[in-house]
Amino acid sequence: MQRYVYLFKEGSALMRPQLGLKGSRLSEMYRMGLPIPPGLVISPEACIKYAENNRTHISQVQEELREKLEILEKSLGQKFGQGPNPLIVSLRPGAEVQMPGIIKDIVNIGLNDNSVLGLAIKSENQLFAWNAYRQFVEDFSISAMNIHPNRFQAANNKILNARSLKNLRELAVDDIKQLIQDYFKIINRYTGRKFPQNPDEQLWLTMDSIYNAWKSPRAVGYRRMNDLTHIKGTGVTLQKMVFSTLNNNSGAGIAFTRNPLTGEKGLFGDFMMNISLDDLMSGRVTPKRLDMLKNNLPNIYEELETLSKRLETRFQDVQNIHFAIENGALHLLYSKNAKLAAEAEVKTGVDLVNEKILTQRECINLIYAPLLQYLPHKLIDHKENQVKKLIGKGISGSTASATGKIIFNKEKVNELAKKGENIILFSKDCSTDDYVALTLVKGYVTQFGSATADSSILIRERSIASVLSCKDLEINEQRTECRIGDHILKEGDVITINGAKGEIYEGAVPLIDAPVIPEYEQLLNWADGFKKMKVMMNANNPHEVALGKAYGAEGIGLCKSEQMYLEPSKLKKLRRAIITDSLDERKHVLEELVQIQKEDYKTLFRLMSGKPCIIRILDPPLHSFVPGDEKSQKELAAELEIPVESIISQHAKLAQYNPSLGLRGSRLAVVYPEFIQFEVKSIFIAALEAVEEGITPLPCIELPMISSAKEFTIVKKVITEIAIETGAQDKIKFQVGALIEIPRAALTTNELAKVADFLQFGSNDLTQMTCGFSHEDSQLIIDKYVENGVYFKDPFVSLDECGVGHLMKISINQAKQAKKNISIGISGSHAYDPASINLCQKIGVTELSCLSNRVPMAKIAAAQAALAAEKSSQLHMEQYLSLIHI
Repeated sequence: MQRYVYLFKEGSALMRPQLGLKGSRLSEMYRMGLPIPPGLVISPEACIKYAENNRTHISQVQEELREKLEILEKSLGQKFGQGPNPLIVSLRPGAEVQMPGIIKDIVNIGLNDNSVLGLAIKSENQLFAWNAYRQFVEDFSISAMNIHPNRFQAANNKILNARSLKNLRELAVDDIKQLIQDYFKIINRYTGRKFPQNPDEQLWLTMDSIYNAWKSPRAVGYRRMNDLTHIKGTGVTLQKMVFSTLNNNSGAGIAFTRNPLTGEKGLFGDFMMNISLDDLMSGRVTPKRLDMLKNNLPNIYEELETLSKRLETRFQDVQNIHFAIENGALHLLYSKNAKLAAEAEVKTGVDLVNEKILTQRECINLIYAPLLQYLPHKLIDHKENQVKKLIGKGISGSTASATGKIIFNKEKVNELAKKGENIILFSKDCSTDDYVALTLVKGYVTQFGSATADSSILIRERSIASVLSCKDLEINEQRTECRIGDHILKEGDVITINGAKGEIYEGAVPLIDAPVIPEYEQLLNWADGFKKMKVMMNANNPHEVALGKAYGAEGIGLCKSEQMYLEPSKLKKLRRAIITDSLDERKHVLEELVQIQKEDYKTLFRLMSGKPCIIRILDPPLHSFVPGDEKSQKELAAELEIPVESIISQHAKLAQYNPSLGLRGSRLAVVYPEFIQFEVKSIFIAALEAVEEGITPLPCIELPMISSAKEFTIVKKVITEIAIETGAQDKIKFQVGALIEIPRAALTTNELAKVADFLQFGSNDLTQMTCGFSHEDSQLIIDKYVENGVYFKDPFVSLDECGVGHLMKISINQAKQAKKNISIGISGSHAYDPASINLCQKIGVTELSCLSNRVPMAKIAAAQAALAAEKSSQLHMEQYLSLIHI
């Protein structure tokens, strides 16, 4: 029978699907005997049932919760929201994965006009009790009764102004009582209801608010952006309150077992005395560094240090610990695997292996591969003649640096980001309300907040340059300007921020790549030992090649030849060859281009001596090289010294209604063979000259837009003729392969494999043609399809397993039947997406080719995929053996 509610003692870390991440962790912490507040967990399944039951709690959930709550009451000797010693609780959401700060926690549930009196007597602190009640009424009314926060803020400001105070906690007890009555009037005015005094009603209305927030645009958007749309509900944990605002011997903090920015071993975090954890995490305050707790409460710090080591060892990862202190006693509220900056992720993974906490396999599986795309991050180039005026300082929120334009309104970020602007967002608080905007900016500066606030998780994960808690910062949103000390900055001004040191500089300061930490190389070496697929790079120039080689790329998996012709002198010749109607003139111009182009290829061969270089022949349609607007056509005519009518005429002749399916790639080679002849000749002459220099070139010529084996054979014949003409046929070890972008080609690889030396899936175009989406202008459709479950993820980001993936599987099986050991690769954005790489491992892809700076990400994902396949194989073997024994 389905169960929905569990006491902590009934759960464990193995019950994450039933309890959610938070619930299963707290249950495990209970089993470890750690000082956690007692409580229970409501399963994520209850949230799903709530939605299915027209936003109504099913009777079984209500009965189980009442039963488990009574057990909790008896064990504590307290009654929920009643009596002289009332049980006051918190409700905190916890899905199967972390969603930090997206759905608000509600604390102090059970406080009412009667229980607040009991709390005041029990705590011997009326001010604390009534302030806790005031905070609960405000938070509950905002979350569960949908009253806008500004309503309460107006009431707060009114009484503070009347008393000439700045902070609500400076109010006297009678003032707080009056403010609560003012809140009640606001509630009645805007809802027509009274504030619920019944604790059970408070509890169920809070549950409603959490479940409704799960379906809110903010939460749905977060799940969509983080590929979590498959998670259908959130769990909820109910815990006895720990009162961290009880007195000056109480407080709250957030601790990391290692520095989340650098990976340095040792406690790192923030704390404050006489504050709630929720206020600390909100980003609205600037807390104290955790190491100061050692001076204030040395026994508490020592206990926290001991417990943190136990937690890190048990969960085999860096821990992010939420704790509270009540009257000098330490309580752990929760511990989760920490979200780290990319550099810290790498360093801690390797360190945990060296400390014998993890094996190399476990370390590889622990790494969150997408983080590696943010390495190396940028640093300020501190040459004396380049560094500009330092205008402000704050707390480091990340180790990255960035230059950009100041923006104060997060609503403008999306529009400016679409224009390609580098944006630095200024905000008063370090808030999760800025989540969507933070996915689009290069930098973030706040007046308040800390590196442990919920929104800082995104800052670290995306390596967003950030300066938090800049004390001299004053933001005037109405005037769209800010003041930092004596310096006034307006919206649109350019600044540079140094996240590592928390510094803000005037204007644009040159940035350089940060040096690679030694642990990075070690990690990639381990990945090389586990992965089965080769990882190559997409590279068109020496800079990209050098970067890919530094990361251990095993060759060039895609060199787009057209990118090499964008240099002005080459482009001029290519345009002349395209525009002329004279075949002789075209061949003459292209021959001149051969002599220039061969040097670029020779440079690639020199850099990649002994390693394969897959060079895709000219792929774009010819008209894309000829301007279509009148002004550019006139300029080109003047440059080439030809009549503008020739350009207009040729552009019209070559123009196509659907260029992506038109005259391009190998079709171009069939219709205008001279264009492939000059490219191949450049490659072969470069290879021959490279051999004379002692280089070992391994050119692999790739034919795009292939649809059949016959078409491939026609184009390959042209290549073979050039190989014979240049003398490369017997002197150069070269291959000719097909780029599979058209479904027909994918379905006929049984024939293609017989004539091609290698195959490679061009996954972007294959997705476009299989799913019927235009890569350029289908995002609105795709977003809606993902939202409605038509696709699990954007198929241009992660391979569509049921469609494109299935087609690839058929294609690979056919190809290997025709030629057992044929190399089958994939290039495109899918080649560094972990989910796509895992699918590639399953269906038999042998090579991945991605952007140079994504090579580490692909290597880790490939190693993880190989380890997952190995584990799956072992499980299948164990099942097989068990059947034999039966």
